[in-house]
Amino acid sequence: MLYTVTKARREWSSDGTHRHLEGVCTADGTHYSRKLVVDSINAGNLWVTSGGGSTAVIKPMTYCPKQGCYATPYITTAPDHTTANNLETLPDC
Repeated sequence: MLYTVTKARREWSSDGTHRHLEGVCTADGTHYSRKLVVDSINAGNLWVTSGGGSTAVIKPMTYCPKQGCYATPYITTAPDHTTANNLETLPDC
């Protein structure tokens, strides 16, 4: 199954030093936590972002990319020609 993410929800890290992804929202407004997204990807579903007229595949990471942050599991998109479809720059949901 294909899930298209259009927005992201952020939260403060437990140490209060940065905001990281808490989850994402699909085009119909449904919210999914990082863990639900990772579990779904591991089950064989495809998750992509949509923004700025392009898409990017969401992939799991073990931890938040911020040094010293161990929020797990985490999700990311591969860098490409635009930041409009990056999870970190999607509008808030």
